[in-house]
Amino acid sequence: MKKKIIFTNIFLFLVFYLLGDILFSNFIYKYRVGYKCYNYSENNSFYELDRNCFAKMRLVASIDSYKVYTNNFGERYSGKNSYSKTKKSVFFFGDSQTFGVGSNWDDTFVGIIQNKLKDYNIHNFGVPSYSPTVHYYKFNEVVKSREIKPSKVFIVLDLTDVSDESEEWRSKSDGSKPYKEKKFHFKKTSTLKKFKSENLKGSRLIANYLREHSRQIRKNFYSNEDLKNEYKPVNGNPSGGYIYTNFEKLTGCNSEEKKTTFWTCGGVEIGLKKIEKNFEKIGDLSKNFDSDLYIITFPWPDTLNFGQTEFNWENYVNKLCKISECKNVINLFPEFKEIKNKKDNWLTYLYLKNDIHLTRAGNKIVANEILKTGFNFK
Repeated sequence: MKKKIIFTNIFLFLVFYLLGDILFSNFIYKYRVGYKCYNYSENNSFYELDRNCFAKMRLVASIDSYKVYTNNFGERYSGKNSYSKTKKSVFFFGDSQTFGVGSNWDDTFVGIIQNKLKDYNIHNFGVPSYSPTVHYYKFNEVVKSREIKPSKVFIVLDLTDVSDESEEWRSKSDGSKPYKEKKFHFKKTSTLKKFKSENLKGSRLIANYLREHSRQIRKNFYSNEDLKNEYKPVNGNPSGGYIYTNFEKLTGCNSEEKKTTFWTCGGVEIGLKKIEKNFEKIGDLSKNFDSDLYIITFPWPDTLNFGQTEFNWENYVNKLCKISECKNVINLFPEFKEIKNKKDNWLTYLYLKNDIHLTRAGNKIVANEILKTGFNFK
């Protein structure tokens, strides 16, 4: 008799829980709950952020999960709608640095800027692994499809953009979506998964919470050997190594001394030329809308560690500004170098653990320089 009562209670609990979750998912919680807020094209050659999505994302193993909200246009944002037709619009384009990998919204430089500038609509079009080919496409698409005229456009030029342009992103002359040279291994969402995603959001939120805490527990059991073998970008990074490594050795033109399998022969030069062509088009598009164009750049840990012995990135960015007729270059290299020279803990002060992405302190430095140069904000 007691067993029957227990099973009956369990059954009723599950029924009411499922009904409650379905009501919560369809009438209360507006976001799709995922692990990554990505939406892949049918042939898995292009991706963008999914619309109205929430996730506890973790793209890099060495850093903790962070909250990501996307709005109904597939832009990362605070989770609170503050857009107004009466406000001027500001566009931010970039890759994972602009997206804010490793940080909650308020700790990213775009989030910090939004909290300071209440009179502007801040649009963050940054997506991990995007590069100028995609920036131009997205810029062109947004101004046409949504009829938004930006007053200011900021593009973060990241060191990975060279390899992404050379080895990954391709475009067609007809203006269609760019595509990845190597397609993603992404399985199409099944009917059951789609049902769970749309109707069991509460359960997925709980699963995300448990998943994050289990990761934290596992981290406590890492051995000294695991920690010793962790990848440390400050000691060198294959995608940004062209700054301080001979191009031929790095990319395989001198196959006996090739440094990585990351590049093809001549890849650095190809990437640099493609970036120049894309910035010329981005500059023309900015002029068409009478928008002020700014280029933002800052160093990685290994750039500060080894310097620019083979290729001067700062000079290159200045060249891009001339090509695109940009309003100004926001160059954080001098300030980051000064911090490295003054602070013994510069690495952990500016960058997340064993990673190239910025801490809140690093993001705040970038945000302050953008506010000062782009908005005369003191």
